[in-house]
Amino acid sequence: MNAHYHIDSRKYTLQQLKMNLLSRELIPSRMVLKEDLERRFKILEKMGILNLQDLINALKNKKKMEIFSSSSGISVDYLTLLRREANSYLPNPVPLNKFPGVSPQDLARLKEKGIKNSRHLFEQAGSDKDRKELAKKSGVSLENLTELAGLSDLVRAYGVGPVFSRILYDTGIHSIRRLIGYSPEEIIQLYEEKFDQKADFSLRDMHFCLEIARALDL
Repeated sequence: MNAHYHIDSRKYTLQQLKMNLLSRELIPSRMVLKEDLERRFKILEKMGILNLQDLINALKNKKKMEIFSSSSGISVDYLTLLRREANSYLPNPVPLNKFPGVSPQDLARLKEKGIKNSRHLFEQAGSDKDRKELAKKSGVSLENLTELAGLSDLVRAYGVGPVFSRILYDTGIHSIRRLIGYSPEEIIQLYEEKFDQKADFSLRDMHFCLEIARALDL
């Protein structure tokens, strides 16, 4: 069975989402999600929303959201923010040219093979065997391809963009499998020792990042 790029949203329960919202430091524009959260999430459960995929499906577009708002009594504004939060658990693939330090020549060679983003590369170079075959077909060195595959794996984690994936990679964390072997405190220590500066992300940020990373296919 092929590994999935995202977490299995059908297995990520509404209760897990609720607990994450309660425990995390949300950005100011999403702080409203914590308001009257218990009551609102009880309504969601009564409406048949049991997991992340149910929620995404129910709020898929403006029309569905308006119908759901009318039936549930939860405002469209709140549901709009909740949909954004839910969708953020399934991050968009990152264009390969957004990763710092990647050779333009390698990008062009991969583009010729139809590989333009992190999901493409994750799905086509997820194993040692796949990477060796792709290196031969594309002309990209196995070393460079392995590095780019590692970066593409890391951006599957919540909150890990192309720049942060490069930071993690440069500290020696080359995959999701390796990432989840560290504690939040260890990751922050690695970062601060590597770059001789205070980390601009918190322990809570890293706790949540690792929680989502553990739900990913390895």
